[in-house]
Amino acid sequence: MNSKLLLEHLKKEISNFEEASEAEAIAMLIIEDIFNISRMDILIEKELDISSDLNDNIQSILNQLKSGKPVQHILGKVEFYGRQFLVNSNVLIPRRETEELVHLILERHPDLSEQLIVDIGTGSGIIPITIAKERKHCEVYGVDISSAALATAKRNADLNHAQVNFIQADILEDEIELPKANIWVSNPPYVMEKEKARMDAKVYDHDPATALFVPDHDALIFYERITKMAFNNLVNGGALYFEINEQFGKEVKKLMEDKGFGEVKVLGDMQGKDRFVVGTR
Repeated sequence: MNSKLLLEHLKKEISNFEEASEAEAIAMLIIEDIFNISRMDILIEKELDISSDLNDNIQSILNQLKSGKPVQHILGKVEFYGRQFLVNSNVLIPRRETEELVHLILERHPDLSEQLIVDIGTGSGIIPITIAKERKHCEVYGVDISSAALATAKRNADLNHAQVNFIQADILEDEIELPKANIWVSNPPYVMEKEKARMDAKVYDHDPATALFVPDHDALIFYERITKMAFNNLVNGGALYFEINEQFGKEVKKLMEDKGFGEVKVLGDMQGKDRFVVGTR
């Protein structure tokens, strides 16, 4: 079968239960994974040999999508910054905004040789693994409360041949012994409980709640704790990078300034929403 025709067929099927704007991207992922071909192969209409087993596999994926399961969890992997990462129900599916956060760090720090970077709430390990691969000769740490998430992160480090030091700790309770760092980065839980009603059910049904939600009455709990810890751990001139809830740019900026950080800036994502706050010790 012509791969381009299969793409159009899947796109039509997927549009029945997914946003039309997402259907083509999901269909591409399915074809790339099942037939082990590239996006370019599809665009040049490569011919595919579809056996009954493969056809059953495609139908199974469509059924799972229809039930609300994210395609990333069905396939068990996702692309981030040009690399493959394993994902499952123990870790967040990486968002485009987090890719922007990593790009921001790499853009601002073209040379991280002999420097130490700490990622708090590392989840699948995408942030420290990507930094370790993009900036050679740096020492990278990933910290998370979940042993299951860290197991996935370690598998991702092995998959991508990256050296990352992973630590299991509850940052709200534990004191973490770390060498003095040059960069701290965190994409902590920042979705308020009251925002759940406006979210896509497939997100809160399949992503771990502990990595998503914070109490409505204490929405900045992780930012307060991480900012204090980072200030005590960073070298002079070191930087702290946060991904944030778009509603709290001013509040996180003030919090960092009150804790002693300078040159604090709120930066927007590609959609123009306040998404990152950065500051210098």
